Amino acid sequence: MIDERVTKWLIKASNDFRTAEKLLDVIADPAIRDSIAFHCQQTVEKVLKAFLTHKEVDFGRTHDVEYLAYLCAQVDSDFNWVSKEVAAFLPYAVEIRYPDEFYIPSSQEVLTLFEIARKVKEFVFSKLGVADDDVDTMRRKLL
Repeated sequence: MIDERVTKWLIKASNDFRTAEKLLDVIADPAIRDSIAFHCQQTVEKVLKAFLTHKEVDFGRTHDVEYLAYLCAQVDSDFNWVSKEVAAFLPYAVEIRYPDEFYIPSSQEVLTLFEIARKVKEFVFSKLGVADDDVDTMRRKLL
């Protein structure tokens, strides 16, 4: 059974993924790429937090997806592959969101991040026994 806290993480993760997916249509525009990368990172962060919340594991306040994946792997060793994949997201949580660390990722870099986000999202959804349609239903119930 998925409780309301987990449901909200899943909805937020799904929203970020859908945003990234829609923005892929304009990936040729360099002004959009960092936003796509950010939403991919947010997808991964939030699905990992959904899993940890479901397992009642405290993760504090963090955007560090590598740390979150590590915590998930401590609960379920099937997450070991996730720890390796999510290292690619480290610069996208906070650093490139501000002008001090100005960086525009390439289209290929963004497509790679999107694919990782998709794989991690689908993996966590399967671990929690939910599908995209289930999350859409959860969203409608909360609106």
